[in-house]
Amino acid sequence: MNKKRFILKTALLSAFTAAVYFPASLATTMLLYQRKDPDIEVYVQENLEQIIQEQEKTLGITYPTDRPTIYYTLPEEYKIVGMLGLYRGGEDSMYLPSGILTNPESDFSDFMATIATFNNTYNVKRSVDHELAHFYCDKVKELVFQNRSPHFYFTDEELVSQLLVNEGIAEYVENKMNGEDEKPFSFQDWPSNLSQFRNKEIYQGGYAIVKPIIDQHGEKGIQFLLFNPPTLYELFTPEKYQERMLTSIAQLPEKTEPLFLPFRIQ
Repeated sequence: MNKKRFILKTALLSAFTAAVYFPASLATTMLLYQRKDPDIEVYVQENLEQIIQEQEKTLGITYPTDRPTIYYTLPEEYKIVGMLGLYRGGEDSMYLPSGILTNPESDFSDFMATIATFNNTYNVKRSVDHELAHFYCDKVKELVFQNRSPHFYFTDEELVSQLLVNEGIAEYVENKMNGEDEKPFSFQDWPSNLSQFRNKEIYQGGYAIVKPIIDQHGEKGIQFLLFNPPTLYELFTPEKYQERMLTSIAQLPEKTEPLFLPFRIQ
């Protein structure tokens, strides 16, 4: 077979494979979102306390004695490709899409699921670490508000500011607990208007924003961030927000304990 015919045949085969494989992988992913994996449930039940203890030791944080209720499929409206977990503060509930989650020590079935879904699976421990961080932050707020649920009416800009902090903290915990330090996120192309914020900015950008604060101040930094999200101006100037946070925390009395921090709600 001459080179030209070989290249043409290869290109046609590749096109056919892509035309069949990618739609099939999407269909497989959606089917797995509907499935509850008992092996993932067993892993979480057996390892939840250890995961919490490791977070407390590594991050210097303290969880409450109560635990979230854990469900092993997502609510129907959240069964979307790329949705790797959900925490609902009003009900202290974590939702894990166990069908697409894999054990830290993946077996052959996990490997095949990863291939069949075009790499749409995710490590269950990472997902648990992330959602537990949301649970911890929610409990901090409950303590400050004495278990009352004040109703605040946020503008779209304030909601994005809250998301940057909340998801940034959860990403920090997930990365820290799994031995990863994401590449620095460049603020050079940071959004200049609200419509430009996407998942990348919320998750990776949020992580980059909170990282130096938590690195330096640990639990105190986390709790200060929760009650001091970016202002409207800082939303579009993340370095200014970092500067204000580091300066403000440094000015707190040295013996200021977590949960006794001065705070404000935007």
